[in-house]
Amino acid sequence: MKDNLSDGEWVNWTNSIDKNEAIPKNMQPQEIIVRTMDTVRYSYFVNLNIKNEMPLLFCGPTGTGKSVYIKNVLMSLPAEYISFEVGFSAQTSAQ
Repeated sequence: MKDNLSDGEWVNWTNSIDKNEAIPKNMQPQEIIVRTMDTVRYSYFVNLNIKNEMPLLFCGPTGTGKSVYIKNVLMSLPAEYISFEVGFSAQTSAQ
């Protein structure tokens, strides 16, 4: 997505979605992420915070795709970044 903050103009999140983007033939159905206004917005904020070395916390109801969006961005980062995943769930306890 083009960063228009320096231009001082507002841009609709959906303008950065390629409506003709092809799904790779070897991709499994559960691996497909449909680009929507939310996926574009969340990816933008994850990338922005990584670029500026700022922590980020995504909150929201279970099953809305927060982890999927973040993993998708982290897996597409250059090799200079190393991703380390720690999983928590409603069943996670301190014991």
